[in-house]
Amino acid sequence: MGFIRDMFSSPQAPPPIDYGQLAQNQAALDEDALRLQTNLSRPDMVTPYSTTTFRETGPDEYLGTYTLAPEYEAQRAGEQRIQSGLQGLAQQRVGQISQNPFNTRGLPSEPGAFSYGDYGAQPQYSTAGASYQLPGYSDLESYATGAADDFYNRATNRLNPQFDRQEAALRTQLITTGIPENSPAYNQEMETFRQQKNDQLADLASQAVFQGQDLQSSMMGNILTGRGQQLQELGTQYDVSQAQRSQQIAEGRDQYGIGQQARDRAIAERLRERQQPMTELSALLTGTTPFSQAAAQGPGGLAPINAPPPVDLGQYAAMQQADNLARYQGAQQRQATALGIPVALGSAYLGRNTS
Repeated sequence: MGFIRDMFSSPQAPPPIDYGQLAQNQAALDEDALRLQTNLSRPDMVTPYSTTTFRETGPDEYLGTYTLAPEYEAQRAGEQRIQSGLQGLAQQRVGQISQNPFNTRGLPSEPGAFSYGDYGAQPQYSTAGASYQLPGYSDLESYATGAADDFYNRATNRLNPQFDRQEAALRTQLITTGIPENSPAYNQEMETFRQQKNDQLADLASQAVFQGQDLQSSMMGNILTGRGQQLQELGTQYDVSQAQRSQQIAEGRDQYGIGQQARDRAIAERLRERQQPMTELSALLTGTTPFSQAAAQGPGGLAPINAPPPVDLGQYAAMQQADNLARYQGAQQRQATALGIPVALGSAYLGRNTS
């Protein structure tokens, strides 16, 4: 009969999840896990230097006590006395700090602006002082021509009497040898003499030209040498003037720098005198002994210890709901299968009678 009842009665669907109640249960589990983790993260710590203990002063409230070992407590107290002495010295330095605004009265004055005009004008290079001036080509040519003519004239003045004596001696010699004047032989000998005379005069003219050219080159060389010497002296004078002015400017700039440095050093010295009490005060206020620094830091932080994670009720409820739903769907499938058996049997029976 139970099988028949199950066959014809509808399966009951699983109830929905109560998420409100599930959240309350999950919050309670999480709170318990946090308290457990807090308790596990506060062990008492004992070192050769100090002891740290924890005690619960109220719900979820803890008090940590850090206690130095006796010998280190005595050292801390001694350093505290030193620190108190430093603060007393600092109080004295406060009274030594000047309350007046900073000023530069009584210090070396600022040097005046540096000016190049105080050292004369910049020297100018000029060739106007050179007495040797380069001559023009026409002047040199006239001088060479005059020198050649003078050389030729002086030479011919000495040679013409000799030519005259030689011509007279030749005439006498020809006549005494029986060759009359104006005879072909006489004329030929005299023509030969005149050709030799002309050749010598032509050579003399060439020598005169060469002498004039040599004199021209020599004169030009002397002029160039003299002018070069004068230009070199002018350049030397310019360089000396320039060097003297540069030296004066350098000395003036050095003197200006010395004056500026003297003022800067005086200002720096006054600033040091003003700053020194403040520097000592800062050192006294910030100076701490090594143990005091360590004591100010206190014990190191405790590494948190994680407790076992609480059960995830949401995941658990979802798995249970999925299982109930699967059971419900299976029951529906079995009911549908059971109800289908009589229908199949009836159809088979009716089919057999019809045939």
